[in-house]
Amino acid sequence: MPGAAYRTAMTRGIALRLVFVACVSLPAAPLQAQETAGESRRTPVVEVVERCKPAVVSISSEFRRQAWFGWQDESSAGTGVVLFEDGYIITNNHVVADAQRIQVTFDTSDDATVYDATIISQKPEEDLALIKIEGDHPFHTITLCESDPILGETVIAIGNAFRHSHTVSTGIVSGLHREIRTREGQVFENLIQTDASINPGNSGGPLLNIHGELIGINSAMQGMAENIGFAIPVNHVRKVLAEKLLALDQARAWLGFDVDENTLTVSRVTAGGPADGAGVEVGDRIDALDRHLLTSVEGDPRDVYKRVRLGIQAGRDVRLRVQRGSQPREFTLTALSQVDGILFERLGLGLDVLRLGPRGLSPFLRVTSVQSEGPGGLAGLEPGDLIAHVRRPRSPQAQWFQRVEDLGFVLSRLQQGAVLDIEVYRDLDHDGVYAEQDATRDYSEIFQGTITVR
Repeated sequence: MPGAAYRTAMTRGIALRLVFVACVSLPAAPLQAQETAGESRRTPVVEVVERCKPAVVSISSEFRRQAWFGWQDESSAGTGVVLFEDGYIITNNHVVADAQRIQVTFDTSDDATVYDATIISQKPEEDLALIKIEGDHPFHTITLCESDPILGETVIAIGNAFRHSHTVSTGIVSGLHREIRTREGQVFENLIQTDASINPGNSGGPLLNIHGELIGINSAMQGMAENIGFAIPVNHVRKVLAEKLLALDQARAWLGFDVDENTLTVSRVTAGGPADGAGVEVGDRIDALDRHLLTSVEGDPRDVYKRVRLGIQAGRDVRLRVQRGSQPREFTLTALSQVDGILFERLGLGLDVLRLGPRGLSPFLRVTSVQSEGPGGLAGLEPGDLIAHVRRPRSPQAQWFQRVEDLGFVLSRLQQGAVLDIEVYRDLDHDGVYAEQDATRDYSEIFQGTITVR
């Protein structure tokens, strides 16, 4: 190490050794003096860190990306904040977007468990996502601040910086109402600027005030600058959470009924759906869902209902208890995926994907089930039909759907009564060969018609 830098480093090294020798040669301080000194070091920052650290999680997301030499497994690190004691965690969307697997750790002495997390809802345009973990105990949470941040106030950031979990940094609110543009061209407005150190891995973690309240979600840093980081203000987080992330239309599972969110009474039951098959009726008032008794919860039972509803996963049985008049009723429903629910609700169809051709390069949506009185059944569709083309209202061209999700997305945005022109391949002679595969193009195996979306 050349020149002055070397001398400085060596001088520091000698100083440290001298201090160490001096320290060990002194007699031990009286116990009372040690306790007094320890108490004097317990600053408000220390107390905030001790109180809030159990509610801050490290997030590891695993991805599979296609590279020029094939598929490549990758991982990234981020941070999250537990908002609700039943395991709901908020983080940045870019931390978990497109992840095949998400794992969460608390890295605390009383909980070393590695939790698998499920994405509940995402808002890429807000760079926020809600994920959930399951546990056999209530999780620690962080309180959301009720007021706007103050320019110059002390702040504390906790996060998984460069995979160093629970890294703590302090600073101040050094700017308000900042606007940044990402490399992808996305613009985020009205952000908090802070000089508390924000590094890769801090994304999704809390920016706290001196009372230990959440004032922002750390989201970005200025790459070419020193100690310029940005956080999404808590009031905007609260708004996105209530209006978007916790909106019932974000649910991943479909139960076949709608509720009045003000009264938690069933307002609509889809004919032939899970709720209808179990015996649920319009007017039933929900008392319990998926083992959560709504009548005994603290706070607003409507908020609890929405969280529980969003956390239900497709393919499993869900217990529902309602009050019908003065009598309690209990039902067990099998949840469908939201996409399958949309297809059933709007078209009365069940669909999967059938890949044709020597390499399976021609995927078609295949009808697996038909509700006889549903739109698909009334239009004449049958199990086994392959959907060749669908033309939407006012669309000049027909569309070939290769994924069930894509058709579900389109249907979710159509109004009731919209008419779809549809063309399907049907194996009338049951020889296992559809017209698409037949070089002679036997048009007797092509069915054309219209479906009215309900």
